[in-house]
Amino acid sequence: MYEQLTKYITDRVQLSEAGLQKVLSCFNLLKAKKNELVGRTGEPSRRMFFVNKGCLRVYFIKPDGREATRRFAFENSFSTSLSSFIDGTLLKEDTQAIEQSELLYIHREDFYSLLDTIPGWEIFYRGFLEYAYLTNTRRLEDLITLNPRERYQLLLKENPQMVLRLPNKLVANYLNITQEALSRIKSGTRLFDQDQ
Repeated sequence: MYEQLTKYITDRVQLSEAGLQKVLSCFNLLKAKKNELVGRTGEPSRRMFFVNKGCLRVYFIKPDGREATRRFAFENSFSTSLSSFIDGTLLKEDTQAIEQSELLYIHREDFYSLLDTIPGWEIFYRGFLEYAYLTNTRRLEDLITLNPRERYQLLLKENPQMVLRLPNKLVANYLNITQEALSRIKSGTRLFDQDQ
């Protein structure tokens, strides 16, 4: 159950065996059903998830009731609503298991306790924060500067599993376009076209 998490951590930071075991002991198993919400708007973010199996979707509900997908987390990745996790404010987004998922989670209090007690965990956290910052900044830049076709082509290049694995409705939502626009783009784009 902890093999993927162990590899993820040890690929990024060097911990003593005792330190690694202490970190792993702070993670709990959650088996989430398809479409189950594991984080809800209006609640504080108390958990950080590691996806062993499945996929999480983080999304907002706009004032008009429509959903806006911020990110997906597939196997071997962490997911939390960082601003709420860091400062304890209430969530402004939901986190949903869009497939039956096996998650490992750590409570916020345990996570911050590890920062004070496990040498190397702060380095791991800094790397996590830097990755999250770069990912969010690039996504925002892409939404502002690229047209829908360019966003789709970039998604195919950087994360083809998203297009292969997820329903068109979710892919279109992530790209901030309609399903109809995505269908038109896909009909003119071959999935793994090497010329693009």
